[in-house]
Amino acid sequence: MHALLSLFVVLSLPVAAEVLTDPTRPPTNWEPKPTAGASQPRAAPQLTSVLVSAARRVAVIDGVTLAEGETANGITVVRVARDWVDASVRGAPVRLTLTEANVVKEPR
Repeated sequence: MHALLSLFVVLSLPVAAEVLTDPTRPPTNWEPKPTAGASQPRAAPQLTSVLVSAARRVAVIDGVTLAEGETANGITVVRVARDWVDASVRGAPVRLTLTEANVVKEPR
């Protein structure tokens, strides 16, 4: 009889576990707030580096290396100079410049 009672208790445990709710679960009426990036306009592209040589002209914009004529993330590089880049950002022309702190000019 004791074994039968123990068996009944063990078999009823999964049923009791289904009634328990997760204490870390958010309330049913909770809605997440929009992310900061979704509500704020995108910042202007950042020019961090340029390489101008006889063989090539390359710019690093938002961490992406682009040569003249290449496009990435809606940015098309039109012209690369020693301390600025003419680009098209989603069809709008823009000139990106390096700050004085980023400019390293080597003798010619």
